Amino acid sequence: MNEIEVVFKRNKVCIVDCRNGTTLEEISLDELADLIEFRYATPWNVSKDITEKLFYIIEDIKDAYSHSRSPETITKATVLEHVKKRKHFKQD
Repeated sequence: MNEIEVVFKRNKVCIVDCRNGTTLEEISLDELADLIEFRYATPWNVSKDITEKLFYIIEDIKDAYSHSRSPETITKATVLEHVKKRKHFKQD
């Protein structure tokens, strides 16, 4: 079995081969919304809205860790609380 990672980037999901870091494919926000619409019989505008919000949240989680001076010491509870309240981590 191949070692594959799913990487979330702004408005797309990248499928990455872990052996060499090569991006195998990129799936756009619109394509994901189409998959949700088809698979779960969800209206396109609703599925796109939900998917878009999910990407914003994932980006905020990434920012919380990347803007921290020592990301290994941040607790998940702290990150989730900051994302819920739209707080931003600052470098100390």
